[in-house]
Amino acid sequence: RSIRRNWIRRLEYDIIVPCKLLDWTTSKNSDYSIDNQLRQANDFAFQTAIFDLFQTLHSWNQRCRLSLHLGLRESRHNRWPKMEPDAAHCPTASVYRSFDRYTGTRNISIPPYRARFVNNMPELYLVHVPCIDTLTVTNRSHDKNQLHQIWTGAIQTIIEHCPTLTELELDLNEWVRPDHLQYIQGRRASLGSLLGSIPSSLRVFRYKGAEDGPWKHTMPALNVIPSGIDSTTINLRNLSNHLRELKLNRTTLPFDFLCPLDGEGQPVIGSLHWPYLKTVEIEDVPPWLPSGKWTSTHTAAHRARIENGKWNDRMHDPERRWGGGSVIDEEQFHRLLISMGYATQRMPCLKRMEFHMDCYCRFYLYLQNNVSASMLQWQSHVEYQPDTRVAKAWKFDLDDVRVQSTPFGRCSVILQRWPPDEPI
Repeated sequence: RSIRRNWIRRLEYDIIVPCKLLDWTTSKNSDYSIDNQLRQANDFAFQTAIFDLFQTLHSWNQRCRLSLHLGLRESRHNRWPKMEPDAAHCPTASVYRSFDRYTGTRNISIPPYRARFVNNMPELYLVHVPCIDTLTVTNRSHDKNQLHQIWTGAIQTIIEHCPTLTELELDLNEWVRPDHLQYIQGRRASLGSLLGSIPSSLRVFRYKGAEDGPWKHTMPALNVIPSGIDSTTINLRNLSNHLRELKLNRTTLPFDFLCPLDGEGQPVIGSLHWPYLKTVEIEDVPPWLPSGKWTSTHTAAHRARIENGKWNDRMHDPERRWGGGSVIDEEQFHRLLISMGYATQRMPCLKRMEFHMDCYCRFYLYLQNNVSASMLQWQSHVEYQPDTRVAKAWKFDLDDVRVQSTPFGRCSVILQRWPPDEPI
């Protein structure tokens, strides 16, 4: 049996739960409780399945390095979604204002279901599994029936019981109505806690998040860190010190998340060092910070024209994301390049770094390291010029910047040696 175990490299484990509970398809009555028997039944089935799996894998030798892919799906005996107690079917639950066509009352949508562990049972009974090398929890497609539906906190508990994990891929790209702000903030806080629990053995981290944005880009962005303390940023920075590969997609972060800066844009780097990091890819960055501050938005004239209308009119008008031009918060983009410059100075193994914001300004930053020289490139549909602080962080002269494409602001500069032998 032990010899056969050595042959197994990948395990796809789909947990079967008794009830299909789709996102944003129901509304609640006044007596509705999120702690109902259907959700409890699903949670119990999820917990039992994880307990059984880990109990089985606990006896495997650590040398049997296993890639585990987790998912959640409903029983085939229940092909149709179940209706929770004191809930009603509402196909328009994801719409801003959904009304019952018979009574005229407004439908109140129900937060999405995500599988969780029951009480503190994992702390008492869930065993550690040292043979799990890679953990993948991803959505199969963009179809709402294919979300893995596992709560971030439950994924954290699973990670805490995989002490030798080296690769982790998470997909939390699950849309949530912006008016469910407490749920969004809770998910953000839970993500921060998850990042802080990842073992230092991890070398590869790939994460796809959700925009956590407003109904439309003509409205105020969301503050997902009401306390002002962003544990997600802090723990991600600490985690990156151990990584070989970091890939983030659709993740709301401050622009100085790798190397923190003070209010004047000066580095507060301390002892930060990234000895293993070879690849950094940050793609589809939303145009706002976790605090709700926009980094790229409409021009002042276009924004004034939008804001003159009533809120409901703005909700129901067609989206005009680029119709009136756009502007960037130049200081925030300075901070991005300054932070990246000082951080990459302390990445001796770095081969490639990318940062991509595909909204309004369509800003793109790229660093390619070669044996003889390195090239730093940036491109923006809105004009951007680095300042002396950026030049100092990357150790180049502003006169050396080469403009390659005027209409779209494509610029580059040659770095003779990067990272430098003696980082600042």
